[in-house]
Amino acid sequence: SNNFSNKKYHTAFLNEISIEINRNKRVPFIYNFRNNYIDGDIPLYALVEIISFGTLSKLFKNMHNADKKMIALTYNVSYTYFESWIESISYIRNICAHYGRLYNAKLTKTPKLYQQYTKKHISNIRILGVLCCIKHLVKNDIHWTNFVKKLEKLFQQYSYVDKNTMGFPADWKDILLL
Repeated sequence: SNNFSNKKYHTAFLNEISIEINRNKRVPFIYNFRNNYIDGDIPLYALVEIISFGTLSKLFKNMHNADKKMIALTYNVSYTYFESWIESISYIRNICAHYGRLYNAKLTKTPKLYQQYTKKHISNIRILGVLCCIKHLVKNDIHWTNFVKKLEKLFQQYSYVDKNTMGFPADWKDILLL
């Protein structure tokens, strides 16, 4: 509980973790920790394998600022940006996982955007704003480049889709790849 800025949240967090552990009790590494170690405690590095991205986002949000800074530095970003990014990425992930609609959607969990994007009038209430944040987290990863290429193919295949309603300007591909 000392690692949480709001100690009341600690109990709620432990309840979420307990649910995830019970749901995954047959996963070999969870079974191993629960049955072969003192008190059956599962270390954080193992827990992150089973907790949801939303739970991970909540965990980060309630950490002490000094700890947030250390984690965010591994991505070369300020913790205030990083916190808003993972919260909005979690939000987008949930929309996608539950067959929600991103086309023309105005996002309610919005990321804090760098000036380089706001100067180009990229809005944080549209999906492109979140994609710009993801770009900074994965950098020049081949998976990211492939994602952008697949997105471009989708736009070509469905040329009648108005990209502007999702916040995509004409140079969107350059923005996501540079």
